[in-house]
Amino acid sequence: MEHANESGSQNQADGVSRRQFLQLLGVSTAFFASPMGTLRALSPIQDIPNPLDHYPDRGWEKIYLDQYRYDDTFTWVCAPNDTHMCRMRAFVRNGVFIRSEQNYDHDRCGDLDGKTATKAWNPR
Repeated sequence: MEHANESGSQNQADGVSRRQFLQLLGVSTAFFASPMGTLRALSPIQDIPNPLDHYPDRGWEKIYLDQYRYDDTFTWVCAPNDTHMCRMRAFVRNGVFIRSEQNYDHDRCGDLDGKTATKAWNPR
């Protein structure tokens, strides 16, 4: 079992004492939290006329731009109750419903009695 010495740290044959670890943590935190430590890490690499030509990997752009790609679309009515049913547009990719949005033509659609919603319900 280890015992604390006069300085409060533990005697360890190998490794760093708790006191030394906390001292190193404090110094490194003070350095990286200081404005000078942060600014040194943000120094410019070189003068680049067109960053897009120099950028090493742009494969992520295809994934980002394709996230809203769809194969098919259809409209449907969201009717949680009997008040002004919302006309929605669904987007499908690979047979899976991926997202929906308001169709904005609800004022042209009505019920069997011919009642339609007003434009004031747009957007919902």
